[in-house]
Amino acid sequence: MADQLQLDQLIMQAGTIAVSGHEHPDGDCAGSVTGLYHYIKNVCPQSRVDVYLEKIPDAYGFIGDGIPIRGLIDEDVPVYDLFISLDCGEPARLGFSRPVFERAKKTACIDHHISNTGFADVNLINPDASSTSEMLAGVMSGKYMDAQIARSLFLGIVHDTGVFQYPSTSPDTHRIAADLLEYGFDASDLITVTYYEKTLNQQRICARAIENARLMLDGKVIVSTITQEEMAACHVLPEHLDGIVAQMRDTAGVECAVFLYERKKGQWKVSLRARRYTDMRLVAQAFGGGGHRKAAGVTFDTDDPEYVIDQITAQIRLQLEEQ
Repeated sequence: MADQLQLDQLIMQAGTIAVSGHEHPDGDCAGSVTGLYHYIKNVCPQSRVDVYLEKIPDAYGFIGDGIPIRGLIDEDVPVYDLFISLDCGEPARLGFSRPVFERAKKTACIDHHISNTGFADVNLINPDASSTSEMLAGVMSGKYMDAQIARSLFLGIVHDTGVFQYPSTSPDTHRIAADLLEYGFDASDLITVTYYEKTLNQQRICARAIENARLMLDGKVIVSTITQEEMAACHVLPEHLDGIVAQMRDTAGVECAVFLYERKKGQWKVSLRARRYTDMRLVAQAFGGGGHRKAAGVTFDTDDPEYVIDQITAQIRLQLEEQ
């Protein structure tokens, strides 16, 4: 599956196709899934294509308009000719769609996580790519591309590169993004609305997180927590917390940002970001999480956020001491 012809052949050989991404979809996951859905429909209009994905965040939920997105499976698990997993490093992260993956006649995985071991029948794994959306744009045939697909993939690239700021952004990333722009969508508006624009309530919860923040490890690490009660007071949900950890990381003198939020009682989600030399993927993997060198995440089942902070900062300290 190294080129356009192989991707198209894989699609053409299947009459029924399921497409899915990881739990709690971010911009790259949502962009790659919706972009591939429209691409498959252009390649094989007669094929049945179903998308299995959790709710796309409100800020860019519009890219899912018109797509039959299936939720939790409360009936017999269907069997598809082909299941394509996108932006997902391991089967467990497929969440509720994992049973569909396991019953499919053939499976494919397209992903850029370095931790991906190639769990599908056909695998395209490129840890050097900025995003799964960039990978898809590189293997999609131009004759089946359109503005709708280009917009979805551009969104995915923008979100996984931090608007072309992260180290994974390469010359190829810029070239592919430029090619996508040729399809004529409003890229400036897309970036503003989906990446920068926040509601007043989101601004308030960000302010609360910054107010709660404290510096640790000689000012090299900034840590903050947000509880369910604080989210309720600001009328926001976990999906509205995007961007907070990046804002924390921009604090002067900070190398790492650690942001915890309470997904439910007894469970804390940790978002990790780094600036230069620390590897957040290694920190997350120490506790069963994953991600990338500069951006990773992990979930802890505990009532005590201070325990989580102690565990995370202990792993970060090991790296800081090596510098």
